[in-house]
Amino acid sequence: MPLFPGVDPIPLPAPVWLFKALELVTVTLHFLAVQAFVGALLVAIIWSLRGRASGNQALIDGSGIVVNRLPVLMTYVINLGVPPLLFAQVLYGRALYTSSVLMGAFWISVIFLLMADYALLYVLAGRAKEGRPWGWIGLSCLLLTLAIGYIYSTNMTLMNRPEVWAEMYRAHPQGLNLNTGDPTVVPRWLFMMTGGLTTGGVVFLFLARKKFIAPEAASQFARTGPILILLGVIGQLATGTWAVMAQKPELREALFGHVVFGSSVWSWVLA
Repeated sequence: MPLFPGVDPIPLPAPVWLFKALELVTVTLHFLAVQAFVGALLVAIIWSLRGRASGNQALIDGSGIVVNRLPVLMTYVINLGVPPLLFAQVLYGRALYTSSVLMGAFWISVIFLLMADYALLYVLAGRAKEGRPWGWIGLSCLLLTLAIGYIYSTNMTLMNRPEVWAEMYRAHPQGLNLNTGDPTVVPRWLFMMTGGLTTGGVVFLFLARKKFIAPEAASQFARTGPILILLGVIGQLATGTWAVMAQKPELREALFGHVVFGSSVWSWVLA
């Protein structure tokens, strides 16, 4: 019996290359939204806690500016996350469906985690407008977001391991499996999350140039943005190297021998 399910007899309604192109475009936009959200929320939490502890009003005001925009940013995270998931199901549905069933309990929990995350965003935005503390609520939102990202990383790596599907199903047919035996899960997840520092830094530099931002807050954004970008680049370089080196030897050799991957790595480093 083959490890991989049989090909769906229903033909695709468009060329494969078109679905792959749409997948790459939409997932890139989704990743940018996720990373901007994670980076902005993380820094806003730090600013809020530090600002209230030290009485620094500029930090408090800056954190309030950020969190008031997070509910809207979350709508982009959600809406831009649907198309790439649908395109992935069209292209790799047999694998994605199987891995989703194997970890079904965790996969379905994403809906409830996301609902809680979204609701708490409005709570902390409301508290920020009223000048009330919200740091611990923001931390809860961050943890929920990181948990959702980890579940996604787990599923997207599990779909690439058909050799473990049968054993996982025999062990936990209730859908309580996690891809814990894959050494690439954690570095891939961390690579995406540390990208939040880089993208968040770019967002902060953008906000620093807006005229509706108070001068003190704009100065705070301008100072923090480059630091976030630097930390994000260092973090992604470390976690990206970890993710590549954690791959199977044959896959790692194929990656290094691929002209697109090799040129992309050097372009990213030299940039």
